[in-house]
Amino acid sequence: MTITDIEIIKTENKARQLADVKIVIDDCLLIQNVKLIDNGERIFVAFSYTERKGEKVADVIPLTHKVRGYIEDEVIKKYRELTERNECL
Repeated sequence: MTITDIEIIKTENKARQLADVKIVIDDCLLIQNVKLIDNGERIFVAFSYTERKGEKVADVIPLTHKVRGYIEDEVIKKYRELTERNECL
């Protein structure tokens, strides 16, 4: 699995949310509605969820810590590169 594209859309006026993110895997799978969050201790990726009968159900779930870490590392790296160059949308 390789991340082939990451789109970062900087959010304004959202307390902890830094950006909305779209991720493309292997040029064939798009993951949308991903949030980049800064909780004051660290920056992390939050995947989308749907509420069903009052319960939150994840839409996308990385199945291993290795995959989650890879996605987070790549998204955070891209965010930092873009913010350093003031290129976040």
